Amino acid sequence: MSADDDFRHESVQDRQSIVRYLQAITAGIEQGSITLGTDEHMLALAPDGMLELQVRAKRKGGRVKLGIKLYWRESDDESGHEALEIKAGK
Repeated sequence: MSADDDFRHESVQDRQSIVRYLQAITAGIEQGSITLGTDEHMLALAPDGMLELQVRAKRKGGRVKLGIKLYWRESDDESGHEALEIKAGK
């Protein structure tokens, strides 16, 4: 069962630091486990199944913005819902 939780972080980093963060996220997606956090708050994620990817880039007034978003549904094995079965015929 999933619990609501939120983690946010903003900072200014050099390119090499950003590359290391993105590589860690990529490795986490490949392994099915990503942990984000600081000393005060940690958030564990388990990307699995079909993931939705959104990429957006924008240039305006000398500033550039690149947004990357990933979405997926967490499986809820404790939900008690049974798998749907549909049969035709006798």
